[in-house]
Amino acid sequence: MMRILSVLLVIAGLLAAGFGGAALLENFDTETAELSTPAGAPYEEMVATESAIPEEEAAVEIASAEPQPDDTALRAAPPAAEPSDAAEAPAETGEPALTDDEIGFMFQTQMEEGPAPAARSIPAPDAAGEPAAVIPEPKASFADKLQTVPIAHETPASAEYKRPFNVTFAIDATGDTTAADALPGRGVIEEGTAKVSDRVEVRLSGASFRIEQTSPLIQTLSPLTENTWRWSVTPLTAGDHDLTFEIFAIDTDAVTPLRTYRDTVTVKVSGLNRAIAFADQANPLFVLLGGIGSILAGAIGVARFFAKR
Repeated sequence: MMRILSVLLVIAGLLAAGFGGAALLENFDTETAELSTPAGAPYEEMVATESAIPEEEAAVEIASAEPQPDDTALRAAPPAAEPSDAAEAPAETGEPALTDDEIGFMFQTQMEEGPAPAARSIPAPDAAGEPAAVIPEPKASFADKLQTVPIAHETPASAEYKRPFNVTFAIDATGDTTAADALPGRGVIEEGTAKVSDRVEVRLSGASFRIEQTSPLIQTLSPLTENTWRWSVTPLTAGDHDLTFEIFAIDTDAVTPLRTYRDTVTVKVSGLNRAIAFADQANPLFVLLGGIGSILAGAIGVARFFAKR
């Protein structure tokens, strides 16, 4: 029973939809006819009025309906030839002359189709009218980065064998005229100038000395105070010996020597240091034999002393 009622409801809905659609279509056709026809003027009168328009006015309306060329294109087009030139052109080429409208339309078409050339930047010409060449700026060389600064170094005039002493080297990049005020002032001071880079390495060497570094080997020059290098030096042999200072400029990928200084230090031997120096410099076998001989000589002397009693 429910299935039969459902079928009947579907059929009724389809019939109602059909009738409603037909009514809507009739209303739509009626409204369209009323909108296309002016109020108070029947359709037959409008047809008669249109047929009564003269042919000349219709031609004028058709001509005005044709697309007109742009005023900008007409202004950019070349000037039209004179009547005499236009009359002669067909005689020379055998082709009919073009009107101003056709020439302007063709020129506008070419302007729209042709791609615009890419703009190129041209260097400004010089006084002679030729483009000025672009010259790259030269890079600063390593020598141009060096600066001249005062330096000073201090070594003792004399030293004791096997007794260490201090050596100091100073560079002043603060703008002062001397670097001696950064030294202890207890030995021989030597002053001068040198060209150095921003990063400096100072080395001390001497064949007759044992040298120990007591400050950073590579330093960046300070604009506020002096840079000092210090070493503890111990003489190994007696006599006059040289200490050598070597200054190096530290670049990004190279170590460049800049300046070398030499100081002479006299190493003295006296008292107990003389015996120590003799023992250090003598052959160990001779020292051993000498010690044994000294012991034997002492023993013989003691025996004779007690024998006489």
